[in-house]
Amino acid sequence: MEIEPVFCCDHDWKANACLNFSDDPIHLYAKGYKEAGDLLVEYVLVAENEQDTLIYPIVFLYRQYIELRLKEIIREGRILLEEGNDFPKHHKIFDLWCLAKKIILKSFDNEEESPDLKYAEHVIREFSQIDPDSFSFRYPTTKNGDKTLDGVLHINIRRLATHVEALSKDLESISIGISVYRDWQKEMWSSCY
Repeated sequence: MEIEPVFCCDHDWKANACLNFSDDPIHLYAKGYKEAGDLLVEYVLVAENEQDTLIYPIVFLYRQYIELRLKEIIREGRILLEEGNDFPKHHKIFDLWCLAKKIILKSFDNEEESPDLKYAEHVIREFSQIDPDSFSFRYPTTKNGDKTLDGVLHINIRRLATHVEALSKDLESISIGISVYRDWQKEMWSSCY
């Protein structure tokens, strides 16, 4: 094979992915991980094979989606609440959820009904129990040599995808709600000056 650049564009323009066109790509990353997980699930369910090997990237992709969406909610919520503009740099998904939950409740405090977070907490807690730090579906052992998924014998891919889809609807609604509040906030500030 000819020695040539790997990460570049080519004449097959329909296969050229565009990067760095957004000032804030976290949404694109999250969306990409979710869609990739969905495509793998669809493949497994249609082909009725490869579930034993593709489960690892499927769960990893979904977990990464959840982590990034939570980080986006935290950052955007903090901006809305004027509490900063960053998110934690760790991968502890339940810690991220606990922080996001506080921010969500404060962000929607003036609503007649704040978002129902019980289902989201249930799904995220389950992800946290099986993969608290984002290692379980990337590596078969921990840094200490312990099995990452010791005792886990089966995961139903259809059930997993159904729960992630429902969770994503909740997280997307929250993210959109915070974005709308931020737009209103920007309008209010701009009208003051």
